[in-house]
Amino acid sequence: MEIQTIKKELLEVIGEYVEIPADFDTSLSLKMDAGLNSFALMSLAAAIEEHFDISIPNADLMSFKNADDIIKYIYAAKG
Repeated sequence: MEIQTIKKELLEVIGEYVEIPADFDTSLSLKMDAGLNSFALMSLAAAIEEHFDISIPNADLMSFKNADDIIKYIYAAKG
């Protein structure tokens, strides 16, 4: 799976939880800039796991600062 495909699909999944612009900067904070709270992040993680058919341990989830971190994680998991 290519990085651009992951990015596109991830932004679609994020868009189900919070309104983001089509050109959302994936280096921005999901909490501060996208407005996701802790509950929404947990729900988002479950949706990401289901969509990409991966498992994200809580320790890894807590290390994500932005969508770029998640994109890299998915890319490595789908390697």
